[in-house]
Amino acid sequence: MNKEKILNVTSLDSKERLDYFIRKVADFEVLWGNYGDNGWLQLYAENGKKIMPFWPEKEFVINYNVTHKFKCSPKEINLDYFLDKWIKGLAKEKISLLIFPVEEKKSCIINPLELKTLLEEELKQYE
Repeated sequence: MNKEKILNVTSLDSKERLDYFIRKVADFEVLWGNYGDNGWLQLYAENGKKIMPFWPEKEFVINYNVTHKFKCSPKEINLDYFLDKWIKGLAKEKISLLIFPVEEKKSCIINPLELKTLLEEELKQYE
């Protein structure tokens, strides 16, 4: 992916990045998390609740790590596995999802079941 595409996509607002995320994840059937020595990267929202960031493509995770100096690596997650296993666990743990965070821009924080619905609706268009 070239720097121009990264710049263009990261300049989108939070709703546009959410839409981009949904389309890309449904199309490639993978999403990306951030994994380090202590496991999956989890952050905290302003209200103190745990949130877990996800991205549509590996390069955006790398860019995020460089910007924030995180010592993590992008890790691919199969979409079917995410929908079948991860969503239940995240919902049970009451962990919200931070969708496609980028530097100095607001990002969508949604609950796992809401993301599942959005992804399943998009996947129906591919059938």
